[in-house]
Amino acid sequence: MRGGNFMTKIILADDQPAIISGTRQYIEQMPGFTVVATASSTAELSERLLDTPCDLLITEFSLPINRIGRGCALFRQLKSNYPTLGLIVLTMIDIPAVLYQITNCGVKGLVHKSDEISELGRAMLEGSHAAPYIGKAALQLLKKGPSGRLPTRREAEVLKMYVVGNSLREIADRLNKSVKTVGLQKASAMRKMGLRNDIELGRYSCTMGRIGQPF
Repeated sequence: MRGGNFMTKIILADDQPAIISGTRQYIEQMPGFTVVATASSTAELSERLLDTPCDLLITEFSLPINRIGRGCALFRQLKSNYPTLGLIVLTMIDIPAVLYQITNCGVKGLVHKSDEISELGRAMLEGSHAAPYIGKAALQLLKKGPSGRLPTRREAEVLKMYVVGNSLREIADRLNKSVKTVGLQKASAMRKMGLRNDIELGRYSCTMGRIGQPF
């Protein structure tokens, strides 16, 4: 519980300047909270966490196609390196399995970028490691589809190879597996991610598969 003069120090991390600006303006209107630093990449975030003491990190999270198998490793690393750090995740991801994984990574809150900004405020005030606050839009997404497991590393590998243009036959040859096996692995990965067909897979790859991996 915050005392009368205690200010919760926040670092904002997002690769979109407009998101940082709007979020910062909102937070500055909330008593007891102050933004002490911002970051636009994982490298910059690492530097700010080292040189700027903070109590709460509000960070973007995207899951490029070439990191699917690694899930929420970044959050687990943050919790290991900074065990007292509160963590609230902002995301555009709409895959239920991924959102479910985020809620189980020790975060204080999960807010979708389509949520009202007030949902972020509620996450800051009401969320905890034991009971993370989930924004209304994020909650509706969680209710829509499969939850729990992400693709295995092998399934993720097949999906990555398929997305960059390899046929199932080519993947099977490279992995020394049957076409049927890699086809089943691809289908299993897509099912876990809530992707119904190759069109949705392509759209996900275009929106989340950027090379720079900012978060």
